[in-house]
Amino acid sequence: MNENQSIKKSIYRKIRYMLLQRGFNGITASQRKLPNFLVIGGKRCGTTTLFEFLRQHPRISNPIFDHMGFFDDNFRLGINYYKSFFPIKTKKNMNMLDYDVTTSYLTSPYVPERIKTEMPEIKIIVLLRNPTARAWSDFNSTMGSHSSLTKFTQCIDKELEQLNSCNLSEQVLTNDYNLKDPCLNFLKKGLYAYYLKKWFKLFPRKNFLILPTETFSKDENYVFEKIFDFLELPNFQIQKLQRMSKGNYQPLDSKVKNRLDDYFAPINDELFKLINQKFEW
Repeated sequence: MNENQSIKKSIYRKIRYMLLQRGFNGITASQRKLPNFLVIGGKRCGTTTLFEFLRQHPRISNPIFDHMGFFDDNFRLGINYYKSFFPIKTKKNMNMLDYDVTTSYLTSPYVPERIKTEMPEIKIIVLLRNPTARAWSDFNSTMGSHSSLTKFTQCIDKELEQLNSCNLSEQVLTNDYNLKDPCLNFLKKGLYAYYLKKWFKLFPRKNFLILPTETFSKDENYVFEKIFDFLELPNFQIQKLQRMSKGNYQPLDSKVKNRLDDYFAPINDELFKLINQKFEW
């Protein structure tokens, strides 16, 4: 495809999605807001519960849906496509906070740079779960009825082989990686320090609120208090708190759990130093 064909295809794509799919929202996109804060991850770390209950706050708008995936999957459609999902700028709407919950943002290549360009002052919330528990949960969610301890062990053996043959930390910094294969990224998505280093290079630390999923599980109200304080909102009592169901599966075998705990231990220590917090992992 030559350059002219590529330009024409890009224009056609934007017209198709902006006008035909988004309609009035697409036509008025340039008059619309961008979100005030993001929840970028991690996957299987309780972000769906956040999405469902944050909007109870009277100063937080009700988003259309979670996992929008604009800055990784749909960035080619242009920033106005993204804005078409948010409210028009009015005096009333400007007093409300809007947000996007997309867990893939934390670990996807190029996303931090794209967000920095479009929303340099954005506030960012990150929920992080013990990476061993996160990997087992992600595996069971991804594999469904095909999940088994044997299959999980095969997946992590292959993934560990990959990780031992490369320097993922350096690859993340240069965007020389991808996490497209869902069966080869159960561990990689739990190497939080690698991805946060990139985010911290682009945004000031004060723009981040990083919380452990385990605390969220024990005391949701405490976590919401921290979030509302971070967003400079008055505290608000979230009603009918109930965590979103993530499916039922057996506890991870203790031998496999210990193996993964040992693997993640030094990388978790790196994370705790990076964020100046220590979680009970």
